Amino acid sequence: MSDTRRRVKVYTLNEDRQWDDRGTGHVSSTFVERLKGISLLVRAESDGSLLLESKISPNTAYQKQQDTLIVWSEADNYDLALSFQEKAGCDEIWEKICQVVLSSFGHCIILNLLCCLPSVEFSAVTSD
Repeated sequence: MSDTRRRVKVYTLNEDRQWDDRGTGHVSSTFVERLKGISLLVRAESDGSLLLESKISPNTAYQKQQDTLIVWSEADNYDLALSFQEKAGCDEIWEKICQVVLSSFGHCIILNLLCCLPSVEFSAVTSD
């Protein structure tokens, strides 16, 4: 893949609170059936192996730092970072993360509103 916009380094935070380089690859956002959602996938540029598979979750606090860095925590004490070669690629993936998170919250808000609405008796509704 020659597209440098999506070229990233994957980092994990170790026990000493230092970032460990897990490899360089290309990131994409794709629906993963097994995870039942849009996920970030990073495939190694060296051999195409999977460096990262992370479902985008509305319960995760994603942060965009500087122009080329996205960081988040997947579980207790498991922090991840994607460092992009280009700002455009970071912006593109950040936009996708925001779309997934906001659409999930939107559905929750709509469902919560529907649950709180008073019930309507259809027998009382007449058409003229």
